Amino acid sequence: MVRLLVSFAEVVMPSMLGLLKAREKNVREEVARLREEAERVQAALGSTQAELSRLADARATVAEVLSRDGSAGAGPAPGAVAGSLVPERIEGMGVQVLAAEYQQILSVLAEPAAAQKPAPEWNHALLSEPA
Repeated sequence: MVRLLVSFAEVVMPSMLGLLKAREKNVREEVARLREEAERVQAALGSTQAELSRLADARATVAEVLSRDGSAGAGPAPGAVAGSLVPERIEGMGVQVLAAEYQQILSVLAEPAAAQKPAPEWNHALLSEPA
C-alpha cells in the first residue's frame, strides 16, 4: 500500500510541475509583452511632453512680445498685416497691436450711431427686370 501512494505521488507531481511550468511560461510572455508596450507608451509620452513644452514656450514668447509691443504704443506689432490673426486679448493691450485695417474697423464701430451715415438705398429701377 505504501508503494501505491508513492507511485501516485510520482504520477501527480510531474504533471503539477508541468502545469506550473506552463503557467510560468505564459506569465513570462505576458510580462515581456507588457514591458514592450510600456516602452512604446513611454516613448510616445516623452515625445508628446516635449511637443507640449515647445508649444507652451512658444505661447509664452508670443504673449511676452505682444505685451511688450502693446505697452510701447509704437504702432502695429511686427507682422500685423491685413488678413493676419488677431492676437489673444491680454489685459492692457491696445488696438495698436492690430493691423491698420483692423484698427480702422474698430474706429468705425466705436463711432456713435448718430454719426454713422445711413446705408444707401438701392435704385429699384436698376434691379427690376426689363419689360
